[in-house]
Amino acid sequence: MLPAGQKQMLALALLAGVMTIGTFIYILATPPAYLHRTRDGVAYFTPPVIDPVNGKPLNVDRLAQYYKGNVSAGVYAVEKVPASKNGGH
Repeated sequence: MLPAGQKQMLALALLAGVMTIGTFIYILATPPAYLHRTRDGVAYFTPPVIDPVNGKPLNVDRLAQYYKGNVSAGVYAVEKVPASKNGGH
């Protein structure tokens, strides 16, 4: 038979384990709204869209920022290949 202190610790450990598992199940079953979209309203894992003018891919999150008033975000909506700083050597 376990002493009273060990029984209490076992009960607390089991309670913590059950609460942790219950929380994970709750989050997976009914995820909160903030896990669905960014703060600009764009769904996570949204693929880039094609610009009909030049055919380049556009980042949807940056486009949303641009249309919400952040003009500097629209300049960088088209994904660019970073140029090397050392001249390619």
